[in-house]
Amino acid sequence: MSTRETITFADNLTVVVMDVEPGAGVVWLELRDEHGPLRSSVLATGESFSYDARGEGLKLTVLRIYAGGERDLVDLEVVSGEVVGRSHGFNLYGHNQDSDRPAQDGSSSLLNAGLAALLVLLLAAIAYLGTRSAGR
Repeated sequence: MSTRETITFADNLTVVVMDVEPGAGVVWLELRDEHGPLRSSVLATGESFSYDARGEGLKLTVLRIYAGGERDLVDLEVVSGEVVGRSHGFNLYGHNQDSDRPAQDGSSSLLNAGLAALLVLLLAAIAYLGTRSAGR
């Protein structure tokens, strides 16, 4: 998991990866419900995050913390608790940042590459015609 990714548990509890700091070897996790934050902890590899004030409770253990090229990652083990969902791009208001965006099937990146190639060809044609007319 990376920063702002979530795990949703039964009883409307969501664990948010607030930040990952591989250099310090820690991850900041926050437990939230529909009203806001319930618990927050900074944990190192091998440490556990638990909450049992509702239902059967939940417990996560930090297995590994990775420094990534584009983003840093944390490997969490769900020791207890009923996972009902996972999401990406969580913001502090409890909404998935990607929820307003339509699902993408990868065709937009192909379209972007095609438009970029067309732009390069157009600029090359303009440069070629500009040098031809300047030489006359």
